[in-house]
Amino acid sequence: MCHRERSACPEERKRRREGSAFPRFVVLLAALLSTVASGYAPAQVRVGRDSSTRLNRFGRDMAYGTAMGLAYAGVDQARKQPPQWGLGWEGYRRRAASNVGEFVIQEGTTSALAAAMHRPLDYTPCRCRGFAHRMGWALWGSVTDQLPNGKHRLAVPRIVGAYTGSFAQASWRPATSNRARVALVNGTVSLLIGAGINVFQELKR
Repeated sequence: MCHRERSACPEERKRRREGSAFPRFVVLLAALLSTVASGYAPAQVRVGRDSSTRLNRFGRDMAYGTAMGLAYAGVDQARKQPPQWGLGWEGYRRRAASNVGEFVIQEGTTSALAAAMHRPLDYTPCRCRGFAHRMGWALWGSVTDQLPNGKHRLAVPRIVGAYTGSFAQASWRPATSNRARVALVNGTVSLLIGAGINVFQELKR
């Protein structure tokens, strides 16, 4: 058995290197994205119903995303996914770092691009009437940004953020299938979740 030898076997050393490398990568990238986002603070670009700054919005999103990442890490732990990360505290730590890291990268990319491109971050409810029109507006709003002049533009910040986060996570999770396909699926699911949230906002009005 490898664990009885004086030095760990190659597979064990590889797992240890991978386990310690990607949390450091997440921390460094989160710090970089936070620095980029804070560069827009002096401009105090206001968004949202409560007129909060983009930086404050980013902070709230980070708190929410961290909480959700920790919660979903518990779900992944119960499902033993991915199985290569094992159980116990070490397994949970890896899953939590993976989930939170994916959210930080996605939201950081989205927020930074939205600030640079002067794009809104909040969904604008439809002023129209009729169920079909409102549902169509909600779905259209998941891939477009409504500008102050009423025009719609492709939601580049949201789309790039979704796929950047999913590809980043796929790069450090153990490969059980094609990484690119998994990343594309997860990024698309993220956009679909956004569409579902838009639909919910229309339904509750």
